Amino acid sequence: MEQSLFASDIRSIFEALSLLKGIKTISLAISVSTRLLVLIFERMMSQSPFMWNGHAPRIILLLTSGVIPVLVFFSKRRRAQNLDDFPTVGCSFGPSRCFSNFYVGASRFLVDAPGVLKEGYEKYGNKPFKVATMLRWTVVLTDPQHMVEIANAAEEDLSFREAMKDIMGVDDALKINVGSPDHDLLAELLKSHIARNATKICAEVQDELLTSLETVLGNESDDWTSIPALSTVSRIMVQTWQRFFVGYPLCRNSEWSSLVAKIHKDVAISSVIRRLVPSWAFPFFARMASNLEANVDHATMLLGPAVEACTSEMDEYAVPNEKKFDFLARLVRRSTGEDSLLRNLTARLLGFTIAVSSTPSNTLTHALYHLAINPEFAQVLRDEVDPIVQRDGWNIQSVAKMSKIDSFLRESARINGVSSLGFFRQATRDLSLSDGTFLPEGCTIAVSLPPFHRDSTTYEAPDEFRPFRFSDNPEHSITTITPQWLFFGYGKHACPGRFLLTYQLKVMFAYMISAYDIRIGDEWTSRPPNFIFGEGIVPNLSAHVSYRRRRDAH
Repeated sequence: MEQSLFASDIRSIFEALSLLKGIKTISLAISVSTRLLVLIFERMMSQSPFMWNGHAPRIILLLTSGVIPVLVFFSKRRRAQNLDDFPTVGCSFGPSRCFSNFYVGASRFLVDAPGVLKEGYEKYGNKPFKVATMLRWTVVLTDPQHMVEIANAAEEDLSFREAMKDIMGVDDALKINVGSPDHDLLAELLKSHIARNATKICAEVQDELLTSLETVLGNESDDWTSIPALSTVSRIMVQTWQRFFVGYPLCRNSEWSSLVAKIHKDVAISSVIRRLVPSWAFPFFARMASNLEANVDHATMLLGPAVEACTSEMDEYAVPNEKKFDFLARLVRRSTGEDSLLRNLTARLLGFTIAVSSTPSNTLTHALYHLAINPEFAQVLRDEVDPIVQRDGWNIQSVAKMSKIDSFLRESARINGVSSLGFFRQATRDLSLSDGTFLPEGCTIAVSLPPFHRDSTTYEAPDEFRPFRFSDNPEHSITTITPQWLFFGYGKHACPGRFLLTYQLKVMFAYMISAYDIRIGDEWTSRPPNFIFGEGIVPNLSAHVSYRRRRDAH
């Protein structure tokens, strides 16, 4: 409820501003947008104060001083493209290059992106429109034909890599060279490594996941135990992915695990700041708000012996030992030039971890909130899970039979998602789409996802959460890639690790349902609202769920 009231308050500000058609002055725009940023930041702190490491007062001081709006204004003005042919949604005080139009619109998008995108779709249908984000103007596409076209476009024309430089923020934060030839190494290694070792990898991930669940949750008493949902799920997910990336025993080194958790938090902070300041000012603000560089240096020291072991094996046998450090050995072997330096290799590995662990953490927490507020669904899921596990145990084949678990996760992902926008691309030259839509060089485009996932011609009652909507049709698995289901992307950049990621999700969700009773925290009477930050959709940051072990659990 708090989140909804906050968004409503922000929208009321913009409704009042829309009456002032003559806004042209920089001072008024700075005053309005700075106040909005302070409201946004205060809201983020109230939901998750632990993120900000005690630096919040300094950051708020910078926001209120108006420094950030001025920095962004001059940065954006230099990078502006002529996008006047696309209608503006979110704030219309003048032409695209008007500062007040850009910055006030970007402030609104930061807190109410779903509302802005819905407004654009209802007004313009399948025609492109543009929205202001803190990073830049973005051309939004909603036509399925456009989606398929850009998903399969050549990197030389519509660059995924260039668009993601600013969107993710990981590369700037960890000082990874996005433009290097090896930047696509993660996708390549995931595809090849998982394809060759799927059964072995799933068994190891499952072992780490179940061990982490028991370590973190435990609870042999009959009492209910309350936990912060998102941070607990994230801790377990990150721990599990460390088994895949660095192997045993480093994955269970408490010092390493603690560092990885800190670095995740540091990168999250840096990503937020990256959206508020131009690239040339980012290092200064990022250093003020996090200890990222020191933490990466510490992680480099801990990873050193494992990398040295991989290097020794390659020097001796020319082929990495399949029994240990599988992914790390391949990464070491494939890294060349500056990327092979230990510090750079560590940063790249950490970047990989962050890239693949955020989505499952958010996705599972979304589903957990749905289950906790609707505990009647738990028994339906147990009736599926328990007989399968009793008969077949926990393995790839048994988990594949859990169609209701799969459906529940997919429906939760459909309703919530992790982003309102996807398929980010940057035009590397002037070009036109097949229907004549002109995209000037340098412009960023993206696809609005809600029109696809809440299309009434595809889904009955599309705004209603129906957990078993897909359980009777195996073709509707969460990993399926179709023009109507874009959760893992589409075309050449579809998520290469989606099968392992989904296996992890299903095992963790099914195990929690089988082993524990789960309910929402006493302070909630409905599902905790999502936290919106730009196009990002994050499960409620502060909500707790309670659990207790089932005495008849198998």
